Amino acid sequence: MLKRSIVVAATFAISLACAPEDKSAQDASSSAGVIKIRDVELNYVVEGNGTPLLVIGSATYYPRTFSQRLREHFKFYFVDLPHFAPSAPTMEASEITLETYAEDVDLIRRFFRFEKVAVLGHSIHGNMALEYARRYPEHVSHVVVIGSPPVGLGEMSDAGTDYWESHADAERKRVLQENWERIGQDSLAKLARGDVFVVSYIANGPRYWYDATYDASPLWAGMYVNADVWNQIFELHNEYDLSQGPGQITSPVFLAMGPYDYVVPHTLWNDQLEKLQNVSYYLFEQSGHTPQLEEPELFDQKLIEWFGNM
Repeated sequence: MLKRSIVVAATFAISLACAPEDKSAQDASSSAGVIKIRDVELNYVVEGNGTPLLVIGSATYYPRTFSQRLREHFKFYFVDLPHFAPSAPTMEASEITLETYAEDVDLIRRFFRFEKVAVLGHSIHGNMALEYARRYPEHVSHVVVIGSPPVGLGEMSDAGTDYWESHADAERKRVLQENWERIGQDSLAKLARGDVFVVSYIANGPRYWYDATYDASPLWAGMYVNADVWNQIFELHNEYDLSQGPGQITSPVFLAMGPYDYVVPHTLWNDQLEKLQNVSYYLFEQSGHTPQLEEPELFDQKLIEWFGNM
């Protein structure tokens, strides 16, 4: 197999060939296409007008979570990462690291011809955005982090269990139990691993959403989940520490959390905020894991104001 540096160089050349010849991606208010990195085809969607905002993770899921109002202030660049795309024959999930993910995000930045750009990540993608900012500070103007853990997944899971037991009411716990009873373990066993991921996320809605009965199925419609790559991501973040890695995260950070997020409890940040040099922390009181969708008006207001003050 070719060394990664050679593969990256070659695929970046292919990526540029995918870009429109008559105008750069920044010039179109709405467009879509494919970026090819390490022989993996990553979809992208560009929507809105205003300050460029690179949203890493999924070009299918995340456009559904941000308001039209924000699209009047920001030009969103929604881009898949490899865990939401089929693997190429030349790709080994075990070769993926935090370093390679940061490299991929930088190739995406270069594809869109940004010298410097604001980067947004939700959930574990927030960690990826922070790690990109750590490694490429000269190319990051702002970082927006939503519902992300500052610690490893093992510690997060333990904290989530404790927070659920102590803060979730009886009705919320009943809805969760009924969700799983409707599915049944036999049904899960018949599904592909990627589909198990999606079905489990939807069933665990009471742990993710302020509205315990919220059905997230429409958000996941048409999504491809690469289970092998997801397993590698979980391995990479199992012992995650916000202080790990080279250098410091110096970019200004907008951090959004919700008290009804029982998977990534906001309390995890209580003794972690000091690890970020320039952070603005917002707790959205009627939100769970996804405040941009659960409290869009307030989220929009806070994000627009924050960018205006930076």
